[in-house]
Amino acid sequence: MASQEACAQLLDQLPAIGEIKRQFHRVAPPVGSNNVGAAGAIPMLGILATDGEQRASDLAERLRVDLSVISRQVAALIEAGMVARATDPADRRVHRLAITDTGLRTLRAHRERMVELISRGLEDWSDDDVVTFAGSLRRFADSVAASYRPGPQIAVVPQPGAPVAV
Repeated sequence: MASQEACAQLLDQLPAIGEIKRQFHRVAPPVGSNNVGAAGAIPMLGILATDGEQRASDLAERLRVDLSVISRQVAALIEAGMVARATDPADRRVHRLAITDTGLRTLRAHRERMVELISRGLEDWSDDDVVTFAGSLRRFADSVAASYRPGPQIAVVPQPGAPVAV
């Protein structure tokens, strides 16, 4: 079992993932006339490409965002021709969303840009290092997700003199 000290060191490095995510958002393709939802477009397009048609509420749940966020992103993606909306034949009150050919091309182009960005950043890494890191990152995410137990939140009070990561 990893020690608390080792886990604290890992925690201190997690903001780096946010920085990488911000880099990815900087190269996200424009979406719609006002660029609404550009950062969220790629994950949504990825889900639609991988899993097929979805309800907006299902997308909101999977992406862990409010339905109003999904609605704005969907409107921009429809305007840009990347997503199509159709009435659900099983429940005519509900709409299902599907990725279009334009959305697939955009998703592929974005993925190519991301692979190029990562490749430039990892020029001095071996393939084995990259594959090992990718596996470890997936294992880490799965392990943390599996350890989540809903319930009362625990207030964390730093010990006197302990460094506080911001």
